[in-house]
Amino acid sequence: MVGGICLVHYEIITNPVSGSGKGRQVSRKVQQALHQKRLSFRINVSHHAGQPRQLAQQFARQSLTDTCLIVIGGDGTLHEVVDGLLNTQQKSPLPVAYIPAGTGNDFARGYGIARKPLIALQQILDAHHLHWINVGHFVNSHHQSGIFLNNFGTGFDAAIVHRTNTSRVKKFLNQHHLGTLSYVAKAIGVLIHQPSFTVKVTTHDQTETFQQAYLVVTSNHPFIGGGIQVAPDESIDRSELELVVLEKKHFITLLGSIIMFAAGKVTKSRHARVFRGSQLQYSVSPAQHGQIDGEELGCHQFNLTMTCEKYPFLEQSIRTK
Repeated sequence: MVGGICLVHYEIITNPVSGSGKGRQVSRKVQQALHQKRLSFRINVSHHAGQPRQLAQQFARQSLTDTCLIVIGGDGTLHEVVDGLLNTQQKSPLPVAYIPAGTGNDFARGYGIARKPLIALQQILDAHHLHWINVGHFVNSHHQSGIFLNNFGTGFDAAIVHRTNTSRVKKFLNQHHLGTLSYVAKAIGVLIHQPSFTVKVTTHDQTETFQQAYLVVTSNHPFIGGGIQVAPDESIDRSELELVVLEKKHFITLLGSIIMFAAGKVTKSRHARVFRGSQLQYSVSPAQHGQIDGEELGCHQFNLTMTCEKYPFLEQSIRTK
């Protein structure tokens, strides 16, 4: 029994090209293990961006019972699935489980999911409860909305994502399990060229303006960029978000702050300001690069309101046992 539901079937959404082909390898291992255990499952392969969301919505509309939706892919694939489920009316939410097969796998780190696929699968099969995790939700000034499982970044980290995704060496580094090295290598170039910008942050009881902002990240758990801790005190269990603003006073102090960022200690920098709450609002000017869960958004003059939602996952987390 899982959360009062006896699971008898697994619908699996898999992205074979995630992690430069890692998704295909992981999917094969999982299929073999499930066949050996004689469990009921079906593989649904995603062939293009947007299809994981469509598949998730399709399953949600079917009002499936005694079923769990397993996602095999990177953070982007999981993002699409949860977004699709949250945007589909369901009598009873279809529970989700995750087997990481991407480059960064920050959600797995944040939730405590094993990054070895067969161990992650066993976590799923051993789960006895549902765990309602926090999901970040945003609305912009044009009333467009979306979610984030990991973080929503503006400025420095988003510019790194842009440079990394357009890099010729990214595929090579990912194939050799050096995705974090790719992230750090591009950070050096961004460090030199990224200008500061203005950001205004509003919480339930205060408003602050920063004229020399360099990084703005709203986080749902500690990790970003394949294991860097940008919000070490944040937890996916809390119904709140953490927003970090890092300022660029001058190059030497910025360099020190970026070193602290890479070491997972950016919130201890005297040039960092941390906000927490269930509702946070911020606006930036001029236009900056943005990213959601490691996926590029392009350059925009963001004006965002961030709130919290909940969605049920299987209690795979080693921390919730």
